[in-house]
Formats: sequence, C-alpha cells, structure tokens
Amino acid sequence: MIDQYRLLLHGNRLPKYGLLLLVLCLLIVFAPTATATGSAVLVEALFDVVIIVGAYSVAWSGVRRWPFLALTAMTFIARWYALLWGGVKPEIVAAAFTVIWTALVILIILGELFEAYGATSAAITRAVVTYLLIAIAFAYLYELLELSQPGSFSGVPAAAGSGPRGDALLYFSLVSLTTLGYGDIIPVSSLARPVAALEGAVGTLYIAVIIARLVALHIAAGAQRKGAE
Repeated sequence: MIDQYRLLLHGNRLPKYGLLLLVLCLLIVFAPTATATGSAVLVEALFDVVIIVGAYSVAWSGVRRWPFLALTAMTFIARWYALLWGGVKPEIVAAAFTVIWTALVILIILGELFEAYGATSAAITRAVVTYLLIAIAFAYLYELLELSQPGSFSGVPAAAGSGPRGDALLYFSLVSLTTLGYGDIIPVSSLARPVAALEGAVGTLYIAVIIARLVALHIAAGAQRKGAE
C-alpha cells in the first residue's frame, strides 16, 4: 500500500502534493456544509487524512523526519482529545498544535518551491497547496483567539472548535485570504482585527510573489532550452 502511494506521488501520474491538494479541497468544500449531528467526527476524520497525507509527503522532503512525525502524532492526540472530551483548554491545545503543524508544513513546501528549477505542474501544485494551508493555519489561529477571548468575532456560532464555529472560521479565513470581505463574520477584538488584516496582506503578497517566482522559473527554463539548442 505504501509503495503504491509512493509510486503514485513520485511517478509521472500525479504531481507531488497532488493528493494533498485533492484532500484539502474536499475539506474546504465539505466542512462548512457538514451541519448534521455527528458531522464533527466526519470533518475531523477528513482533517486527519489531510494530516496523514501531508505528513507522508513532507517526511520524504529532507526534513528531520522523526521530530516532525512526533509533532504530527501530538497533533493527532490533541485534536481527538479535544473532540471526544471537550473543554476550552483541550481545544486551545489542539488548535495550537494544528497551527504549529500547518505552519511547519507551509515552510517546508515553500522551501521546496523556491528551490525548484522550472514552472512544472509540481511547482504549481506546491503553490496552490501552500495557499490553502495558509487559510487553514489562520483559521485555527482565529480559533485560538475566539477560545481565549470569546466574542473576538461577530457572527460566529458558539460551538465546539471542530463544529460550526471552527467551520465558520475556516470560511472566514478563506474570505480574508482572498480579500473578498463579505462582512457576515467580523473581527471585533483588538487582536482579531490586525490578525485578519495580516491574513489579507499575506494573501495579496503571496499571489504576487508566487506568480513572479513561477514566471521567472518559466523564463529561465525557456532560456535554458534555447541555450541547449
């Protein structure tokens, strides 16, 4: 099974992080629509798939594997403990571990992206995956703010972090990252406002920098091909 997955990732059939991109898209689409009783478990299971696929992909990228896998395991434990037993402190710990894990994966994938030598499908996949992971990282950062300072956001349902509140904050994070600003959820605390503004700035700058990087890689690859001729 592992060998087949490795072949799928590193062969010519699917760009590296392609499966992670697919699972991330499923999570972003499914989470806000999962409002039925017990749906929090399904959302958590889907997020666990994101963690598993992301951990496997990153673990083969030259990162210090065992510390990273230890962080992944701690994130798993913290998230399921918060889901099954609840409580503000477990939810804060789970959100903190999720932010740290996601931020580390973002840094690793960005490092690979800026070491790339061509605007390949793999490079584009890395860019898109990183963009979506930024939205998830900020969503759980907002979750930390809401848990530590209730009422930091207006328009967010009062529920467990893996339920409607967490899903609403993921939606708000995507809206902020893309600078859509619908206004149905509003940051109101003195800390939530600058964090939301920071995400909007990150989203804008990320698009500008990454497009410039991909264009530069494309031009460099074209010049290299002409030189070879």
